[in-house]
Amino acid sequence: MSLREELALLNDRFGQAFADQDLDRVAAFYANDARLLLPGMPLVRGRSAIAALFRDDLEARPVSIQFESGDILEGGRLVVDVGRYVTPKGTGNYVVVYERQPDGTLKLAVDAASSDGPASGG
Repeated sequence: MSLREELALLNDRFGQAFADQDLDRVAAFYANDARLLLPGMPLVRGRSAIAALFRDDLEARPVSIQFESGDILEGGRLVVDVGRYVTPKGTGNYVVVYERQPDGTLKLAVDAASSDGPASGG
């Protein structure tokens, strides 16, 4: 499987975990010491803190989100994915840094997103 295919599969599974409101699955995509940067919010550090942040959103309603990889950079144990996300509330861009784990899987080490703004249309 190519790296682009691997990331597409990860993106699909990550989006499905949100749609399923499965906090444990969402949190499992992150490394223990991961960092999450969202617009207008302070840095969130650590898998458990990231899970706590997502808890309210996931318990309130299903979250529809789709990720589309753009540029992919790879070096050593790190993979950088620069892409775009789409939700019913709007679109934005992301930069994520994955770290290859000893078992070969990729875990999110840094997850940073920016918002283009609310979705348009009716």
